[in-house]
Amino acid sequence: MVKLLMLKSYFHNNKSITENKSQKKSIPIQHVNRKMNVDINILLNRIRIEEKNETKKKIIFYSLTILALSLFSTLIMTIN
Repeated sequence: MVKLLMLKSYFHNNKSITENKSQKKSIPIQHVNRKMNVDINILLNRIRIEEKNETKKKIIFYSLTILALSLFSTLIMTIN
């Protein structure tokens, strides 16, 4: 039996590309049908922890901006 090579030629951006279809690999299809048990309490706790961290970051940011503004204003008052 003689194997015929199926060649396909492309011309794109002034480059000629010859593709051999017999050597092309197909991507295996994976079906994800596994059922996973999800604990809602773990998810809710994760959300609560993330919200607490966000509020901590906001408080730190606002306190640092107030501190910077107060230091800047005292610097201006001492210069005058």
